[in-house]
Amino acid sequence: MNKMLRALQVVFVLSCIVACSPDQNLAESDISSGLVADKELGFAGNNADPGLYVLGISHLNIIVEDIEYATEFYGRTLGFVQAHNERGVMDYKGLTRDTFARDAGFLDGKVNVDIRFLKHPTAGLYIELMKYNLPVGSQEIIYRNTNDLGGIRHVALEVSDAEKVFHYLKQQSDVKMINDSPEYGPPEELTPVKIKFFYWLDPWGVQWEMEEGRPIGNMRGISG
Repeated sequence: MNKMLRALQVVFVLSCIVACSPDQNLAESDISSGLVADKELGFAGNNADPGLYVLGISHLNIIVEDIEYATEFYGRTLGFVQAHNERGVMDYKGLTRDTFARDAGFLDGKVNVDIRFLKHPTAGLYIELMKYNLPVGSQEIIYRNTNDLGGIRHVALEVSDAEKVFHYLKQQSDVKMINDSPEYGPPEELTPVKIKFFYWLDPWGVQWEMEEGRPIGNMRGISG
């Protein structure tokens, strides 16, 4: 019995030493100051790790002149639907927050914008449709060629059957294939790799790639 009590006393003393050590106090201080949380987000002091602080894909932003038509178009061509979160439909009309304006680069704090989020029910990808009522930017839509320098040249979506999608989209109004020639398409297999793809442009100048043949993983993105 005495040996057991002595062993318990030793364990208790060691526990106190560990609990009260400077390193332990430092760790608790780090937690209370948010340092540990910052490290988990990719920050440690003055150092940053972009591989950690980028958490996932949020959304694609597309500036349009008619949100209702854009909603119909992306539903008809790509299957996007209106997005919801715990507060309801993600539809925000006449947003005039000065904080939004400044974060968007309008330092005078003046903005009036309509925003609607769409979500793809299978891919989980979000589109943020925006119509600027104030300030109004350039209204020129530029269609870029596949090999033009600068910017994101296309958004690629994996599809179940590239050839069937090609024929379907060619029948849709306001869909422009990357080449207007009747000789363009249907997509050919990239032998020996079993991948097919084609490019098309939407009414707002976004170039899309419909691709078939790559394995599908689990994309991490926002949920509302």
